[in-house]
Amino acid sequence: MVDQEHSPPPAHPPVPHAVTPQYSRFRSSVRLLLFGGLPLALVVLIVVAVFSGRSSESEVLVDNKLHTIQLDVLNGSGESKLAQRLTDFLRGRGFDVVEIGNYTGDLAKTLVIDRTGNREAAVRVAQSIGVPEERVIQKIDRTLYLDVSVFIGKDFRSLHPFK
Repeated sequence: MVDQEHSPPPAHPPVPHAVTPQYSRFRSSVRLLLFGGLPLALVVLIVVAVFSGRSSESEVLVDNKLHTIQLDVLNGSGESKLAQRLTDFLRGRGFDVVEIGNYTGDLAKTLVIDRTGNREAAVRVAQSIGVPEERVIQKIDRTLYLDVSVFIGKDFRSLHPFK
């Protein structure tokens, strides 16, 4: 039988690639951030969004339920395309603009009209567009099926969307 020759073990076994302490700490920090910090931050953001209890400027309580304010926008300024521009502004803030059009006649000042008896809804619309509260009036008309009407006047350049 032939003896197989065994070579003696090397004097120094191979050394694995050395890891510097700074690199090791960096990898640990990245792992902690990816597997701990980011998911925790995401959970906190979701909880805050769901349970903050704040309604947006476009919502009011009606019968103890949040209700998105519905309105129409009528242009009485004599300038074209203002109803559409104001509608885009309001929709961007969450309001439900259900109708736009022109008012037959010229208005000197922009008016916000409460149509349902919920003055808070009209005031929120007025604040959003920059109409002073003294130009929020009540003229209830439940046949319109909306909360608020906005009549754009010749003072439109003073409103937030047109500045």
